Amino acid sequence: MEVKYKYQIIEENREFKRLNEILYVLYSVRKLDLTNISKIGVQKCIYLCEILAPLRKIILSFLNFIYWHRGPYSKDVQNSLDYLVSIDAVNVESFSTYEANSYANYIITEAGCELVEKLTLYPKERDRLEWIEIVMRIIRAYVGSTNLGEDYTGIDKIIDLVYQEPSFKEVRQEKTKHVLLPVGERDNLTMELINFLERVEENLPKVLDSGKYKLNLETILLSFFEYLYLEYLSQS
Repeated sequence: MEVKYKYQIIEENREFKRLNEILYVLYSVRKLDLTNISKIGVQKCIYLCEILAPLRKIILSFLNFIYWHRGPYSKDVQNSLDYLVSIDAVNVESFSTYEANSYANYIITEAGCELVEKLTLYPKERDRLEWIEIVMRIIRAYVGSTNLGEDYTGIDKIIDLVYQEPSFKEVRQEKTKHVLLPVGERDNLTMELINFLERVEENLPKVLDSGKYKLNLETILLSFFEYLYLEYLSQS
């Protein structure tokens, strides 16, 4: 009974953090004045935040992602979104159906924003929000000013770049659906690329003999996204 109780506490804690991650993405969407984010967009934004999290040495990875039809997929995202809607932290902004599929866009409510502000009084939660905001700022730059496909609108366009993300792309090329994607790890293809960029950062002052050329975290991330974008263009 004691083991079962401890397991229940761990699972409840994981669910709490899953909800937080989704809230932080939607909070960032509102703060950055972005539009049209569906469950597809939420999935892909959280996936990028998680697969890149080791760069910041921050722990997310509370959602497990597998390879599915439209990229990285976590079954927990929809359940979490439904729960957040039920407690009025999130609203369904628009809803439509096409053939057998339904599409909903989500927006955080005032109550949801107040909840985020209370959660981020805790340093670890504030760090997680700050990390997600950094990634979301870069996502905004790419969905707003690049020639991504026309199949999606608003922030959902990020799916085109997620398809080029090295760890997901490797699994996709092997055509092995349902495989758990290596989020939160430092030994995947994504982190190999990031480690290369980090080594460039370390050596720039030596090569250029000037500390002002040192890359910061956002510059490294921007270089990573530029790689995704160039890969997308090369296959368009």
